Amino acid sequence: MNISEIELKNGLKIIHDYILSRKTINIIVAIKVGSRHEEKIEHGLAHFVEHLLFKNNSGRGIDEIRKEIDRLGGELDAFTTKETTYFTLKILSYHFVSGVKLLSDIILRPRFSEEEINLEKSVVREEIRMYKDSPEELVFDNFFKASWDSHPLVREILGTEKSVSNFNKDLVISFYNKHYKLNNMIIGISGDVPSKRIEEVLDFYFTQNTSSKFLISSAQKPPKYRPKSVFLKRNFEQVQILWGTEGYVPGDPNRESLALLSVSLGGGISSRLFRELREKRGLVYSVETHILSFKDASLFGIYTATAPQTVVETFKTLAQEKEKLIKEGLSKEELDLAKRQTINSILMAIESPSQRLFYLIDSYITYGKIVPWTDKIKKIRKVTLEDINSTIKDIFSKPFAMSVVGPINSQHKEILKGEV
Repeated sequence: MNISEIELKNGLKIIHDYILSRKTINIIVAIKVGSRHEEKIEHGLAHFVEHLLFKNNSGRGIDEIRKEIDRLGGELDAFTTKETTYFTLKILSYHFVSGVKLLSDIILRPRFSEEEINLEKSVVREEIRMYKDSPEELVFDNFFKASWDSHPLVREILGTEKSVSNFNKDLVISFYNKHYKLNNMIIGISGDVPSKRIEEVLDFYFTQNTSSKFLISSAQKPPKYRPKSVFLKRNFEQVQILWGTEGYVPGDPNRESLALLSVSLGGGISSRLFRELREKRGLVYSVETHILSFKDASLFGIYTATAPQTVVETFKTLAQEKEKLIKEGLSKEELDLAKRQTINSILMAIESPSQRLFYLIDSYITYGKIVPWTDKIKKIRKVTLEDINSTIKDIFSKPFAMSVVGPINSQHKEILKGEV
């Protein structure tokens, strides 16, 4: 592996992961825009624009785009997060130029017609309705609301049926022009293509005819943690529970300790919560811990789901494990196992060219530079038992937020609120 950074004169940033003799190429185009960058009237527009870019554009019709993807034998995808929009393409190396041209046509040469906008509004409204039938999605979105109130990071990525219905051509074009600038993009390329060739091809195809420059505001304040409980009664089979608190922002020296704590507590089949809630008590099918991390904010949460009749017992068990952890801390054996599990996970992930490329891009977006995974591993190895037990006391002494979704009643609410 030979990783380098290239910056074109037009401001486009390229991260190149040169892998000799590899027959396929991965290309990821990351635009630094997500739901947190939207104004209220634009709620859901980052995701909506991502959809529209796969429709007819100034260079090709939608049928031609589909045929080109099949002709290349490639895998093309896109998705939007709270902070970034990604376009991914995997193709054979000898189709590199055609692949870059296809991506540039899709991303840089849209034709936003009223007809397509109105049609896609119907599609996205159906996607929102489908999302409302997903208890896991709802419990996580409500956890953000329970933690950060009305901050832009709380907004649902898809928007709402009302916000999407109000989109129009002028709003779409304005949003696109504001954010889809070459100096607001990072392109990652992994495979057997020399840096000079990459620079030549992207310099030719990734150009913009417009001379207008929109300033992207980076002054958005991080969210303030205001924990509360959010309950949503829905007729699902299980009650979903997400219970957690404020984590550590990127760059905080305690992040590695929290990551190891998360693994030990709910990161696998040997974790404390899995053994206690599933193997010992049979209350749940799965239980997980999550670190929900953004550029300037982070949350730590425990997620599980259980039947309505076992909600109280499940949550009381979680609360007991929390108190036990504060009192006793982790053992050296648990810490060593969490370290091995975390390091093995990193080493296996970087064997995948696409996962490695995502790591490099996200590292640059978050820190403004590429943080080598070897540095990350070194930090993990340096975490001591004293470090992690100090993190336990810090994390679990904070007030907790709670999100609960499912067939709950007033008794559930009163008991769970009392436990928090």
